[in-house]
Formats: sequence, structure tokens, C-alpha cells
Amino acid sequence: MAGGDLKYRHLSRSSAHRQALLRNLVTSLLIHETIKTTWPKAKEAQRLAEKLITLGKKNTSASRRRAESILFQPLDHLPKLFNELRERYAKRPGGYTRVLRIEPLNKHFDQAPSAILELVDGPRDMRFAMTAKTLARERAGVEDGDADEEGTGEIRDVTARNVRKVTRFRPSGMEDLEKAVARMELKGRNEEKKDKGTREVESGGGAEGRTEG
Repeated sequence: MAGGDLKYRHLSRSSAHRQALLRNLVTSLLIHETIKTTWPKAKEAQRLAEKLITLGKKNTSASRRRAESILFQPLDHLPKLFNELRERYAKRPGGYTRVLRIEPLNKHFDQAPSAILELVDGPRDMRFAMTAKTLARERAGVEDGDADEEGTGEIRDVTARNVRKVTRFRPSGMEDLEKAVARMELKGRNEEKKDKGTREVESGGGAEGRTEG
């Protein structure tokens, strides 16, 4: 109905082609836990992925048959859905996926709006990684005696909220976050040593040049 609520996006495809496309995207999401596609496709695939994980949490004969009809190569992927993902999202009431806007994948042609569709609380959760990186940076600033952007010298409220969000339903959430922060801190120290060594080499080379002159 014109002017009514958008029930679903046709994606410029026939019904059968559209359904096959979404099944393929959701199967890829289940395998890799993150995929890049256009924004409209990501939003539609998200709806189907949420339903699929809900079927996995129900773990009944009927839900298994329904999941088989959605996934390509279901025998390969049903064990992950009904075991690993069911356990991961056992306490999460919903919101098993996340869509993040990114720069257009095809910059030279149509520049269609693009996005990342990912499973939350997994090993490739981008928001979790970004929160760990931010927390490591802000902690380093506090340890060095530097104030943050607001001048308080403490972890910002927005970072604290993000920490609660990414760890709330994640099994071993705080433990995993502290491990990720430790990796970020180690990476930062290694990069700092590398930069320092590069500057020393460049400084030494300049001194030698002036001596020869």
C-alpha cells in the first residue's frame, strides 16, 4: 500500500531469487560471523538471521526442519547453530546481529550504501574490538597522567556504557574484554618501540650526513 509501512525490501529481484540471495547471505554469516554487503541486503538478511538463531534457541524438531529449509548445506551448519550459537545466546533476549554502516564497497560505479552484518558476542565482534581498543587507549592516558578529551583524566562515561553493552550477555564478558585490552596494550607498546627505533635510525643517519659534509 502506498505510503504504508515497508514490510520488506524487494531488492530488485523476483521472490525466488530474493529468497535464495538472503539464504546465501545468512549461510555465509553463520560460517564467517561477519559479511560485507549493501545496506538494504544487510538489513533484510539481518531479519532472517535473527529468526534463524531464534529457531536454534528453541531446539525442537520443528525448528530444526525450519532451519534446514533456510540454510544452504544444512548438515554442515546446523551443529553450529544448535550448539555453539544456542549456548552463546542462551541468556540474550534478542539482538543477536548488528549492522554497521561502512564506506561504499563499489566506489567506482554506483556507490551503493554498504554495511557489515555481524554476529554479536563472537570472536569477530567489531564493536567489542573497538571498545577494547578505546579502553586500552584511555587507560594508557590515565596511567601516563594525561587527561582525556573532556579533561577528567578518567575513563569516559560513553566508554563505560559501551563496556557494559558488549559484556552484558557475553559469556565471560569482562574476562574476554580484559584479554583483548591486554593484547591492544601490548600491540601499542610494540608499535611505540618500533617508532622509537625508526626515529633513532633516522636521527643517526642525519648526524652522519652532517659529519661527512
